[in-house]
Amino acid sequence: MKIALLTNLVPPYRRAAFGLVAEHAKSVGGTSHVICTDLDETQHIWARQSAPFSCRSLSALRIPLGENRRLSFNFGVKRELARTAPNVLILSGFGPAMWRAQRWAKNHAIPTVVLFDGWQRSDAAYDNRVRRVLRQSLIKQASGFIAASSRGKDWFETFGVPPDQITVSPIPTSFAPPKAIPDFNHRPFDILWCGRTTTAKGFETFLQTARILKSRQAITKIGIIGALNMSRIAQQVAEHGLSDIADIHPLLPPECLPGFLTQAKICLFPSHNDAYGVGVVEAASCGTIVLASDAVGCAPDVLASDQILPPDSATDWATACEELLTNPGKWDHIRATQSASITTNTADHHARSIWQAVLAARSRSRDTA
Repeated sequence: MKIALLTNLVPPYRRAAFGLVAEHAKSVGGTSHVICTDLDETQHIWARQSAPFSCRSLSALRIPLGENRRLSFNFGVKRELARTAPNVLILSGFGPAMWRAQRWAKNHAIPTVVLFDGWQRSDAAYDNRVRRVLRQSLIKQASGFIAASSRGKDWFETFGVPPDQITVSPIPTSFAPPKAIPDFNHRPFDILWCGRTTTAKGFETFLQTARILKSRQAITKIGIIGALNMSRIAQQVAEHGLSDIADIHPLLPPECLPGFLTQAKICLFPSHNDAYGVGVVEAASCGTIVLASDAVGCAPDVLASDQILPPDSATDWATACEELLTNPGKWDHIRATQSASITTNTADHHARSIWQAVLAARSRSRDTA
């Protein structure tokens, strides 16, 4: 089995899983190669580490699209595929490079597997005519599909993909979850923000929620991790009357996050658009109660319905937080329930899911040959 995986880049939450996929391939005398369209992603601090698998980045003309997105026009896709000579190709994303790679695979009778982290709402946020054409072509020609969430599975089914061809493979955390999980009374942050401080992520809702909670005397300390502009965020915090209770930090690498997440009672994710929501899983892995908006892809798989809120209703967020902050018993029960819901968000499970999807796609391709 020789696998090629074409993706934009390898984030920390997939590094270990891709290494284990390579081990699966090696165990049957095969290989696994990762091909990236980008070197890194803006608005993230991810250390470049030697990968436990073969990985190459393509040269490209890259156009910034705002926040952490860019459009890449890559060169050498077919040459790199010919070099790796796969008999199964995994495509993560719907860019021009993926479309060219699938055409190459089709010409060489190589089955493709489409991996997508998002769902209907996150896909619609980036909808355009080119993306629609590429997306429809990629899905139509693929022999297997990997979704990150139940919402992602539903999204594939809207394109007519049979449910038995879709593997749901939850995304792992970016770091090894801590072994020691502090209890309610040993978590100084009442509420925590952990992510990029942007409008799309709902930072304004977080600040409004904190202001309401402070006026109700329900909180004494908040944390902000991920300030893109320290002085600007400090100004926003001051405008909401929160300077005296706020601890502000810039973007931090994933390995530093458990030190803050284990110190927080509640972590808020009032995002307006989040394809999956790795931060939700990472917070839960640290024993932090999570509240998320209905725009976060993984929310229904991890959270109960009363823990999923509209992104703009700060009053609802404040009320939900206050109920938890004044009831440690309820907080502990929900913490245990949320922790139990992410038991498959591991590198091992993710790798095994990808491997099984690859084997199934190759089998289906042989049956239709």
